[in-house]
Amino acid sequence: MRNFSCFIVDDEPSAIATLTELIERYCPALTIAGSANTVDQALNFLNASTIDILFLDIKMRQETGFDLLKILPRSAAHIIFVTAHDEYGIQAIKFSATDYLLKPVRPDELVNAVHKVGLQRNNQEEQITMLLQSYEYQRFNMQKRIAIPDQHEVKYVLIDSIICCKADNSYTSFYMTNSDKVLIVSKSISEYEQLLSLYGFVRVHQSWLVNRNHIESFKKADGGYLVMNNKMSVPVSRQRRHLLKELNQL
Repeated sequence: MRNFSCFIVDDEPSAIATLTELIERYCPALTIAGSANTVDQALNFLNASTIDILFLDIKMRQETGFDLLKILPRSAAHIIFVTAHDEYGIQAIKFSATDYLLKPVRPDELVNAVHKVGLQRNNQEEQITMLLQSYEYQRFNMQKRIAIPDQHEVKYVLIDSIICCKADNSYTSFYMTNSDKVLIVSKSISEYEQLLSLYGFVRVHQSWLVNRNHIESFKKADGGYLVMNNKMSVPVSRQRRHLLKELNQL
């Protein structure tokens, strides 16, 4: 992996010191260009400097990391949030497929997040735009798109265009209305169930999450299965059939 430069924004000096120590010990290819305790301090540095990775705290006294992103000049920096607060900001981060680390930061998770920066080639400006939209929309359940990351890039897709998702161990496959290509993500289906449950998605089987807007019919044969409007057949477990009744799909 090539060398990267990074900048740390956190209102707690002890948190900056801890992350600095972890980076120096476990990420030798990462050079720390500086740090800041406030949005203004960070903005002054970032206006004059170019970095590869921005480690950004979510909640900083009266400010948030999102406040910085709203006024940050166009940047190619990859954002990695570092936060002790598992709050609604985390949901926006997950919708936009932005990396994040929960405090106390584990060395293996830090190394993995930095390693992913070297693999991805997506447009960081577009990802920041998606992140800020997600931050505003998801608080009101108005999310329109979700980021689907594969190994090398992040695709931004309309939630309504997802027909269903299938679990395969720790991977999730997405079947879309506008493509014959299946998108495969190295995240569990449970994580997407959590994100999409407020947008009409139902877990009808241990391995299947479906968009109720794309259900064409329910067949009682062979134990019961759904026919989606792309003609896919999706099994429905007996234990979860009541969910379809509640949605008036049976």
